[in-house]
Amino acid sequence: MPLSFEKFGDFALAFRDWAEKLSLAFPELDWDLKRAGYNMDAIEYLSVVILFTLLAFIFSSVFAVILFVLGKGKFSFIFTISVPLISTIFAFFYALLLPKLEIIKKAKAIDRDLEYMLKDMRIQLTAGIPLFDTINNIAHGNYGECSRMCNRIVTEVEAGKSMIEVFNDFGVISPSEYMRRVMWQLANAMQTGSDIKKVLDVISEDIRRDKENSIEDYNKKLSVYGLMYLIFAVVVPSMGITLLLILSSFFGGGLITKQTFWMLLIGVALMQISFIIIVNQSRPKI
Repeated sequence: MPLSFEKFGDFALAFRDWAEKLSLAFPELDWDLKRAGYNMDAIEYLSVVILFTLLAFIFSSVFAVILFVLGKGKFSFIFTISVPLISTIFAFFYALLLPKLEIIKKAKAIDRDLEYMLKDMRIQLTAGIPLFDTINNIAHGNYGECSRMCNRIVTEVEAGKSMIEVFNDFGVISPSEYMRRVMWQLANAMQTGSDIKKVLDVISEDIRRDKENSIEDYNKKLSVYGLMYLIFAVVVPSMGITLLLILSSFFGGGLITKQTFWMLLIGVALMQISFIIIVNQSRPKI
């Protein structure tokens, strides 16, 4: 879990009453925590969020006061107040968003390996291996988050639950929409006695088609990003420097200073870094 929030559970008990009142504003938090794999309910998590926010306020306040004292007038009183205020608000909403960020992260990890897992399952089922043994083999395979989820399924079944019940439960709490479909389709196939292999084929085909569509969309985005890169990272700096050189000849060379040079250099560097980040974030995870 990010920041190991579960370890703060005992220290956050003092804020449980506040957390119970705050939980009314976040009715979906319980489901988010389950899908993110957090072993705590909404009230426990909100207690930790309050503690984390309070600690952020204390540390940022101390930091702001130290800056104010050592700065000897360089930092205004409004700045001293703004630092802990902004830090506290950021810490509160960041802690609230952590479960959703973890859900997105796990969903991407599951979707990346799910197609290969389903193909492996189909091969094993075609070979006559029972469904439970197939899932157990997947749990010991190298399918990342998919294997970890299958391991939890095996543990639940071995604890005495029926496979249909476990599939339905994991279909509800799965962070991945595709894995949710797999779980519910497996449960439905076992109830109706339909062919599980055909269900796996249909879902695998849907996943493959979505991956192909995401690659096509990424290709279209790359064309736009490439054009933007040429304009803002190549053309604009080159023409801007040329224009400054021409204008400086009319004003005695005063337009191009050392500060201007460093500003242009930093601006171009930031543009390059921003472009790399945007392209990397847009790349489909397949």
